[in-house]
Amino acid sequence: MKLLPLSTLLLAGTSLLASAGLQAQEYQSISNAGYTKWDDSPSDEDAYSLGTKYYFKKKSTLGPLDEFEYINKTSNISANYLNLENSNDYHVAGELFMDQVLVGASYQYHDIEHGGSDDIYSLSLGYLISDDFLVKAEAYRKDSHTDYFYSASYNHQINDSDYFGFTFRTDEDFDARTLSSKYFKALGQDSYLTAGVSYRHNDDLGHSIAANAEYFFTSRTSIGGSYDDNDDYTVSAKHFFNTTYALEIGFKSNGREHVDYDIYTIDFSAQF
Repeated sequence: MKLLPLSTLLLAGTSLLASAGLQAQEYQSISNAGYTKWDDSPSDEDAYSLGTKYYFKKKSTLGPLDEFEYINKTSNISANYLNLENSNDYHVAGELFMDQVLVGASYQYHDIEHGGSDDIYSLSLGYLISDDFLVKAEAYRKDSHTDYFYSASYNHQINDSDYFGFTFRTDEDFDARTLSSKYFKALGQDSYLTAGVSYRHNDDLGHSIAANAEYFFTSRTSIGGSYDDNDDYTVSAKHFFNTTYALEIGFKSNGREHVDYDIYTIDFSAQF
């Protein structure tokens, strides 16, 4: 595993941060630059990404520097760019909260080298029944076809820090459904845990189950992993060098003999 030496160094550094107590940070923008390498025999592919999101008001962390409230209630705008060997993707989006009402929109331009392009538009309308309960309808239009999706997110706050979050999403025909959950817990002494399970069902493709977890040694350093019933698995490690800059590395593969691929990722982020 190529990730072990670097992750070992990250873990060794956590003792230097153990004295940092629980202290919420506030951020208004999050930006990242990433590189992904697909090692999918007999072909390989590289991808480069850039992204940024700006919130109209500062958001407070829950302890870990990249963990925020389960249901976002802050207006924001974002832009993302993805470069593959044979295509480019450009995406801009925005969400506006007016009291309990949410209005959102996005535009994606997918440019395929020597193969044309696609324009994808979306509109969303949501309503905050309470600070812990959001319902939303979305419409995605590509070419002359429009797909509709509906979702509901609920946050069960256990105490000032810990919570259970749930989201259910379906298409208009109830053919494709997803139920996901997230658990966040402060363990004490500046360590934290997140865990999640998701269930997806598609009438044409069947169903799948996936689980993930992330352990924070401190508010700045974490390791994580995921596994699904197709035997796909991921491992990752992330470290904030200070309260602004962070580096994350990841690896994804499959445990089945007849499936041969490895995906390596590295992501640099900046939060202000």
